[in-house]
Amino acid sequence: MMGSFVSWLYDSFSCSPQLWLIHLSIVCVLDISAITVAQWDWFATPRHQQTRAGVFLGLGLSSVEPTIHFTITEGFVKATTVGQMGWFFLMAVMYITGAGLYVA
Repeated sequence: MMGSFVSWLYDSFSCSPQLWLIHLSIVCVLDISAITVAQWDWFATPRHQQTRAGVFLGLGLSSVEPTIHFTITEGFVKATTVGQMGWFFLMAVMYITGAGLYVA
């Protein structure tokens, strides 16, 4: 999940290294959380299934804020053409669907 979003962050915020670093840091923290939850046996119990799903859902939704930020600062037309928002929304739907299937 991280690999599919980091390249978009780099392309979209290449002119603003500070913003790129802030958004990248948030995504990295969420990725480390997801890896921890996925690998730690304590979270593998049925009791923590919703916690695991919540972490993965949060990771998938972590792209919403940078996307909105890019759309506001650069405009809707540039966000849909340069920012490739159609593909980005498809990716978000797939992540959310995957988390929903995991919970079910």
